[in-house]
Amino acid sequence: MEASEKRRDAQLCREVEVALPKELSREKQNELVRGFVREQFVSRGMVADVAIHRGDENNPHAHVLLTTREVSPEGFGRKAREWNGREVLEGWRREWAERANRELERAGLRERIDHRSFASRGIDRELTRHEGPAVRQMEARGIPTERGELNRAVAERNRAREQRREREHERSGPELSR
Repeated sequence: MEASEKRRDAQLCREVEVALPKELSREKQNELVRGFVREQFVSRGMVADVAIHRGDENNPHAHVLLTTREVSPEGFGRKAREWNGREVLEGWRREWAERANRELERAGLRERIDHRSFASRGIDRELTRHEGPAVRQMEARGIPTERGELNRAVAERNRAREQRREREHERSGPELSR
């Protein structure tokens, strides 16, 4: 890859991270990722390197490292800049959600994932920031961290939003039905 680039600051690859449904078995998670990567990336001419992380049982996920150049029998070809488009990314997100939800349904599970943002779904909630294992370990030992403090503040603001909504709903009175 590096040898095919002419600039020192060239983008060599891109990374896509997908959350694996923790409700599925490891085997089903592996099949889900492989099928998705094969159909969405490899079929377009990308080389993909997949690393699955399961260190936190509540956050199994896969990192997919992708080439930015098409690969053919002759080697690396042109840089495919269209792969960086917002519509392409949204398509990948939508396809991941659809595939994961099909697998959850096949497994007889009610859980579903949604690739859309809170804002696009009309959910008024502030996002927390990913903490990672080091921060979680420190917090579990009673050592406050900047990221932990930030997430506690976000959680408090979200609780206040919810309480405000509940109060507004109570003030508007019960809805009458005929």
